[in-house]
Amino acid sequence: MKLAFLISAHTDPQHLLRLVRSLPEESGKYLHIDAKADLRAFSLVAEQPHVHILSKRINVMWGSFLQVEFQKLLMEAALSSGEDYDYLITLSGLDYPLKSNSQMMDFFEQGRGKEFIQGMCMTDAGIDTKLYQEYRFLNNHPWRYGTLKSKFRVSLRMITYALGFRKPLRIRFDGMVYDLYKGADWWAISGSLARYMLAFCQEHPAFVDYFKNSFSPNETIWQTIAFHSPYADSCILTKGPVDGLELLTPLTYIDYGEEIKVFTEADFDTLMGSGKLFCRKVVTGKSDRLMNMIDEYRLKH
Repeated sequence: MKLAFLISAHTDPQHLLRLVRSLPEESGKYLHIDAKADLRAFSLVAEQPHVHILSKRINVMWGSFLQVEFQKLLMEAALSSGEDYDYLITLSGLDYPLKSNSQMMDFFEQGRGKEFIQGMCMTDAGIDTKLYQEYRFLNNHPWRYGTLKSKFRVSLRMITYALGFRKPLRIRFDGMVYDLYKGADWWAISGSLARYMLAFCQEHPAFVDYFKNSFSPNETIWQTIAFHSPYADSCILTKGPVDGLELLTPLTYIDYGEEIKVFTEADFDTLMGSGKLFCRKVVTGKSDRLMNMIDEYRLKH
């Protein structure tokens, strides 16, 4: 069982170091460090075995197609490494494993043939689709929230929606129709599905164009491809609506409120009882005692 971890990070290099050291020793760790971050702060991370930091770095704007771009770079790096990875697993730099490495390896060994990517069809009745029907023009520009340029971008979105312009929830091109599927950033897929996804994007630029002015395309493009692929029956289909994005993360425990909760030692029992492989998020200086407790559990298992 060979695993590759695709990790996106922009802050807390101290925790990122702890994270990569916690993962299975022989696994590949492919890292994208946001271009806004000072790469020198991650020098110790770069020195760790089997760590590969992408040389091409993107100035990521949340909710934009730029998130898809760095995900593509991470998949390409893992697949072109010469290693035949069984699973590619996405993590953020503020994640942490909840299971021991042997438990993790056993999980994926027993899961061979399954794709741990989850999604729901956005054309199903009862799902709130407004955000996904808005045209999000100029989304890739790194304009800070609250600035005049950012306010103009928001106004443009609101005006086009008020005038009745809607993004369709079915993508039509080359005589084919693709329902839009929504999931989350956090998944584990086989190397063969990852190759299929990248090839599909390369061969169907009109399909990719649909997502370039969409809301959070990183949470829809891969699910939409997967659920219209030969691997669809191996993916995790969820009937909507769901009450929270955390219900679409099959491997990662997340507590969403107005913002993602930072876990502390008070959350230990909840996290360990979740059955998930990872949690998000933990932060140096706030979650240290929790991570020590998790490490003690992992050493015993």
